[in-house]
Amino acid sequence: MSNIELNLVDHGQGEPAIIFIHGFTCNLSNWNEQLSGLSGGHRCVAVDLPGHGASAAPREATVETLAEAVNDRLDRLKLNEVVVVGHSMGCRLVSETYNQSPGRVRGVVYVDGSMVAVGDPDEAVRKMIGSLDRIGMADFIERLYEGFYVESTPAKVRNFVNAGMTSIDMDFARELWLNVVRWDASRSRAALAAIEVPALAIQSTYLDTNLKRVSIVHGQTTPWIDAVANAVKDVTVVVIEGVGHFPMLEAARETNDAISNFVRRVATG
Repeated sequence: MSNIELNLVDHGQGEPAIIFIHGFTCNLSNWNEQLSGLSGGHRCVAVDLPGHGASAAPREATVETLAEAVNDRLDRLKLNEVVVVGHSMGCRLVSETYNQSPGRVRGVVYVDGSMVAVGDPDEAVRKMIGSLDRIGMADFIERLYEGFYVESTPAKVRNFVNAGMTSIDMDFARELWLNVVRWDASRSRAALAAIEVPALAIQSTYLDTNLKRVSIVHGQTTPWIDAVANAVKDVTVVVIEGVGHFPMLEAARETNDAISNFVRRVATG
């Protein structure tokens, strides 16, 4: 059982509750548009993951430990019917949260997911350690953030997301990112294959051959979408064109509509 008291925002009523999980080095404010737009018809709970926002750091910076903290908080909230929504790194937390406690989950939602490593986990981690040692963790995160956006991303979105970049402990961030790399290479596909509830994949970008983030277009697929579609029996894919890595901020109405329609379907299915 986790001993971390996660900071959270809890609005609205109704089951299944929608649980929002942010990405790497981000915080629950990334879901502000969903909390305001969806809580009129659904109970919406957004958490600061351990080591992020206003939540204390965990004993171990791993995907599994962060998911354990989420499930512990859901236990204490007595939430037995949920749809879990994750963005970016949070997509991994969605899969892991479900794998740890599948009985409460009625559906899973992946927002602009990806895989950063495949193949041998030890080799993937060694390569990442070499990169981080070369450029430093702070510069790595700065480059990561620069890659979140496309040309059309509004300045207000960039500034809002970037404001949270300096609040993360760099040692914690390094440990967690290396674990994300290992988790992707060793566990991501098995975690997807274990999911037996409907899934929604909302996709807005992909990384091209130069690892530059590009907006996706309708009819296009990505390795991540293919992985979800190949592993999960009931998958709905919603493509949001013309935005960057944060469709929940850049295209809030489309994102909210997709999530709300999906929650209603799994609630009555």
